[in-house]
Amino acid sequence: MVEEKVKSIIDSLSHSASDNFIDTICLSLAKAIKADIVFIAKLNPERTIATTLSLATEDVISDNFSYHLKATPCQNVSQGQICCHADNAQALYPDDQLLFDMGVIGYVGVPLKNNIDETNAILVALYLKPIENEVEVTSLFMLFSGMIIKEMEKQELIEALYTRNKIIEESSEAIIVCDKHYKITSVNKAYTRLTGYSFKEVQGESPNIFSPGSHDKRFFKQMWKDITKSGSWSGEVWNKKKNGQFFPEHLSINTIYDENNNIAHYVGFFFDISKKKKAEQEIYRQARFDILTGVVNRSFFMEKLSLAVRSFKQNEQSALLFMDLDLFKEVNDVHGHSFGDELLIKVSNRLQSLTKSTDIVARISGDGFAILLNNFVNDEIINTIITRIFSSFNECFVINGISIRCTLSMGVVFFEEGKDDVSTLIKKAEYAMCHAKDNGRNSFSYFTQDMQNKVYRQFVLKKALSEALSNESLTVVYQPIVSLAEEKVSKFEALVRWQNDGVWVSPEEFIPIAEKFSLIKKLGEFVLAEACRQLIELKRQGYINIQFNVNRSVYEIPLNRSENDQWLMVIKEHRLEPSDICFELTESALAPDKRNNERLFSQLTAAGCSIALDDFGTGYSSLSYLRRIPVDYIKIDKSFIRDMSQNAEENVLVSTIIAMSKSLGKKTVAEGVETKEQLQLLTELGCDFIQGYYFSKPLPCEDVVSYLANFKYSAQ
Repeated sequence: MVEEKVKSIIDSLSHSASDNFIDTICLSLAKAIKADIVFIAKLNPERTIATTLSLATEDVISDNFSYHLKATPCQNVSQGQICCHADNAQALYPDDQLLFDMGVIGYVGVPLKNNIDETNAILVALYLKPIENEVEVTSLFMLFSGMIIKEMEKQELIEALYTRNKIIEESSEAIIVCDKHYKITSVNKAYTRLTGYSFKEVQGESPNIFSPGSHDKRFFKQMWKDITKSGSWSGEVWNKKKNGQFFPEHLSINTIYDENNNIAHYVGFFFDISKKKKAEQEIYRQARFDILTGVVNRSFFMEKLSLAVRSFKQNEQSALLFMDLDLFKEVNDVHGHSFGDELLIKVSNRLQSLTKSTDIVARISGDGFAILLNNFVNDEIINTIITRIFSSFNECFVINGISIRCTLSMGVVFFEEGKDDVSTLIKKAEYAMCHAKDNGRNSFSYFTQDMQNKVYRQFVLKKALSEALSNESLTVVYQPIVSLAEEKVSKFEALVRWQNDGVWVSPEEFIPIAEKFSLIKKLGEFVLAEACRQLIELKRQGYINIQFNVNRSVYEIPLNRSENDQWLMVIKEHRLEPSDICFELTESALAPDKRNNERLFSQLTAAGCSIALDDFGTGYSSLSYLRRIPVDYIKIDKSFIRDMSQNAEENVLVSTIIAMSKSLGKKTVAEGVETKEQLQLLTELGCDFIQGYYFSKPLPCEDVVSYLANFKYSAQ
């Protein structure tokens, strides 16, 4: 019976149309022993996981899979044991879930060992019913295990040779093999791809004939002398492609010896190093030059600046120009970043065209540039260069058919021998540039000590202001706003005051600092909370119709729509109605940009808050803003009120603002009213509200109630 099964298996192997021996033997064995599943599995080096190489089930080859050997009968087989269970396999291995999932009852497994008696594969048969003759199955498995092992070893050797040849053939390095007589016997694809020569064209030739005349005979003589002595050589040589193009290559030659230690072959590996050299040049360029504009980058500029500072002598003249493009963000917002990039390129080219080859132009930030002016003769030279730069930037840049004017703000600092290091020099130039920006942009400033003192004071105040906000040691005062129609106080403006170490700091100084150093949001939240607390106290004492005005900076406006309810939440937390608060904003808050200003203002007014436009006429005045933004009050800046009784033009301007406001349905508030004459003029012009020293200076919170109790319009 066994003989017949052996014969049937051998017949199947002999007549199989498949080249895959493993699949064929699994199918043949499964049929001969009437097994439901037969598989051959490869073990991982730790013998913890088996991966099937072939899986025969129901006369077909199924997909391979991997499984863990722990707590399975295959674990015993992996340790070199033959494992047979004619029945009850599941009961014997209760933790082997695979046996349960597949419904396996009978199991036979034999190890497949290599020539050093190590088990690196297993042969397994699975039955869904008890095995009739497990001895016969085991015998057949043992009989064919040697054949399977040899076939697996053969396949591994073939795969190894194939892989080795594939690696050589597909190598990115060109490989050339010569016999001991220096004649070419083999080349790979990379050789053909690189040189253009096919194997047929170079077969039997000496590789020296493809080298150009850049190397003489002595070079090659020495090369082969080194190879004979040490068995290898490497270096850079020139080669020539089939099309006549010369290229540099890095060549390594190794000697291959036979079993008798005689020279059998020479193998050369080479690659075109022109790309490598180009890449090195590109790395060098990228490390020192700005990728977008091509001018020197910040890092390399700092190196050059450091060298210039170290080598500077008093009898020389050198200077650093630090500059920033004015309103470049707006250019990106309106025209897009590609347009902005093109503008930066053109700016770089223009700056380079205005300087000498000995000067260095660098891009040091997104839209920031610097110029190192080396060894100019006198101060007039630098003035000439600066004038030339600003004159040049009066000319528009044309990008994609769009003409745009771009201006600069520039800071200038001169070198002083032994006084400044690079960091100090940069800071001084930045101070000067910021001063130019603060003075209205499109200008330049020479560094002065006063600038540095101003910046230092800003940092000192910033630190003190941050501590004051954390300690809530600022105070809020309240200036009455009087209704001319009702002749009574109907509103108060909440104004923040700060006493730093016993000295009052003007809001005109510390509020810009709060905006510059991102403290303004915390400051605004403090003022709003304090105002809400004071207003609650007024309401407790019977003053239920008073509204408080609270200033908010444009920098406090949320960037995201999801944060638009934050101001309203503070009001509600203090059990006030939105109608109790009027938010005062400057005209810059109305200018169109990427913020969600319009949505915020609409949400506030829809909730019941009022909005006042502060300092009208001093910012981004536009009637289109007033039509689009839900403004309730227009506050006429005190600079217009101050001279209206003496200056007819100011009188006409105020009259025009009031008339315009009425036509738009807005109420007007005159700020800075100090005299009875001003009050009378404003009353005649139809102004709605008055605010200023004429009625009262800003009051501390403890004086607000007594002021309201004693206020009499007629007595003013």
